[in-house]
Amino acid sequence: MNKRAKQLVFACCVPVLILLGMCVKPLYTLLTGEEMILQTKPLDPSDVFRGDYVTLKYEAEEVPKKLVEQSVVTRLQDRGGEFEVYVLMEKKNGVHTPFKVTLTKPDKGEFLNGTISYIDKDNQGQEIAFISYDLDNYYLEDNTGTEWEKASAKGEILAKLKVNNGYAILTDIFTK
Repeated sequence: MNKRAKQLVFACCVPVLILLGMCVKPLYTLLTGEEMILQTKPLDPSDVFRGDYVTLKYEAEEVPKKLVEQSVVTRLQDRGGEFEVYVLMEKKNGVHTPFKVTLTKPDKGEFLNGTISYIDKDNQGQEIAFISYDLDNYYLEDNTGTEWEKASAKGEILAKLKVNNGYAILTDIFTK
């Protein structure tokens, strides 16, 4: 092969390798991750262009301030802005719930990587830390959005995740 042909092959291979590299972490998580179940609070059942899907909000996204380490609170007060935290989870009645929010990555145990936005009071006046996990949309079978909307109004939807080292992938939703 001449020099020009080698450059062309190289130029074509680089984007493909980058795209394949982006798939490694999600695939590894799906294959080796531990299963975790979260209680959800759905928001939207459908979209004209994308079909039926549900935008999910999780109970674990609103963590009472008493479960947040002081170092996290101090960093929020000093610097503000969003930053990564680790949310340690414990299983209660088949559903995983937060029991501690920390800046230090745990060596073992069940935890999720999250992004803390702020701490504010909820409707009942309790201080809550708002944390996102980037697990928002789940696409549904066509013409089932209404059924899921009814189930969500009753608080009956649970989300199944695969988690590896804090990185989570939403794999399924189901009713209690």
